[in-house]
Amino acid sequence: MVRKTAEIKPNKALPQVWEYTDYRAWLNAVFQARKEIYPWYSYGVLAQRAGFKARDFLFRVMRGEKKLGADGAVRLAGALDLSPREQEYFLALVEFNQAKKEAQRDQAWAKVQEVLVKGRITKIPRRLTAIHREILSEWHHVALRTLIEMKPDPGNESELGKRLLPSRNPTSIRRSLKLLQDAGLVERQADGNWHAVDKSLVALSDVGPTALRQFHRECLALAAESLESVPVSQRNVSGLTLGISEKTYGLLCQRLSEIHLEFSRMAELDDQADRVYQLTLTLFPLSQPSPPPEVT
Repeated sequence: MVRKTAEIKPNKALPQVWEYTDYRAWLNAVFQARKEIYPWYSYGVLAQRAGFKARDFLFRVMRGEKKLGADGAVRLAGALDLSPREQEYFLALVEFNQAKKEAQRDQAWAKVQEVLVKGRITKIPRRLTAIHREILSEWHHVALRTLIEMKPDPGNESELGKRLLPSRNPTSIRRSLKLLQDAGLVERQADGNWHAVDKSLVALSDVGPTALRQFHRECLALAAESLESVPVSQRNVSGLTLGISEKTYGLLCQRLSEIHLEFSRMAELDDQADRVYQLTLTLFPLSQPSPPPEVT
């Protein structure tokens, strides 16, 4: 006889839905957390409680192969014992993540923000908007914000510029501070220092492919330069050449997303951070796919 997930008690260790702007990432995180607490927990158990006939349906939803309908999202929220406010946020996220048109995404995001305002929930990743696209256009804007996040700074542009690798001139740092301030990511507080406003900064897909490509391009170029400019003891460069199927590629991408979350949380818990690192993970093809076998 299958146990019901109603036996699960509220647990502070469970990932909070407020911390996410991707409902699939949250579903995967909370499922894994519950699985660690209750070894009998499974996709089938959760699907059964939510009233889904296919036992692997939620597994495929988390992988992005299936979408949640409005009714299914409500049933799943109930199966996960979400509070009314959490359910409202979750449903808005589902609508936001699955919307195909920009207007629909904007409407759904407005619902997300409305729930957060009503619930006075502030500790969530900030959605990147137009000005954030400009911030992503050059690597040092994000690096500077992270420096300020680690240690508030009075705004000594010359010293801040020297701390970056490669270094930036005071004019460049001054422009970055202005951009970050306009974006609401840093602010000068009563102590006279610059402080980071949010702990988490998430680059969502709605930032736009052009901005993200430029950011990744710059980071990859910096990684190549580090092979010559940074001592081996201060960098870690490794790689694998793999022969895999499209299915395994999808599984690897899912695992990479989980690693991103895991490393982000490790960084947030590090109260002795004193240096900014860039972790760039890439997985790309080195060959064309094999032709399908001939039918005889």
